[in-house]
Amino acid sequence: MTAMVAETTLRSARRKIAMRVVGLVAALGLATACTTTDSGGPSNQTMGTILGAAVGGTVGGLAFGSAGGIVGGALVGALAGNLVGRALDQQERTRLAQATQNAFTAETNASTVYTVPATQPASATAAAPPPTVVAAKPVAAPTTRADGSTCRPIELTATKNGQTTTETTTFCKASGSNELKPVSV
Repeated sequence: MTAMVAETTLRSARRKIAMRVVGLVAALGLATACTTTDSGGPSNQTMGTILGAAVGGTVGGLAFGSAGGIVGGALVGALAGNLVGRALDQQERTRLAQATQNAFTAETNASTVYTVPATQPASATAAAPPPTVVAAKPVAAPTTRADGSTCRPIELTATKNGQTTTETTTFCKASGSNELKPVSV
């Protein structure tokens, strides 16, 4: 009888270890499947999703000792990590929008430049990525359209992870509004 209980306990322990390994492998598989972007590196949102899924899957597996716990934990962790990562990318977009507003109302064609500090790397041994630099520069004087809106072409530049992207977009603001909208001219 004692041997039977010991065998059952051993099987249960092996099953728990197997579930943890499966969860870890699944999280790592997810990580390797989605880590590259057009610029060659993962975005903050992607990294948040990956790390959240890995941590959530591990915690779910340890807490519930089942495949359902691993999957549920990974899904909750991925969602939370995605939201945190998106907020970090949103900070860069917010600064670019501020630079665009400043460039639109500028008296000269000087650039408005903001540096957005990089987030800390996932491990203490990894080097911190360089900060993201965003800039907006008016390339022509503002013009007024027949409908009363004011338009101005703005050169937008973003340098992230060593990759620089530059684009010129015309923004218009309706009469009596402060909201800028990109337009096709």
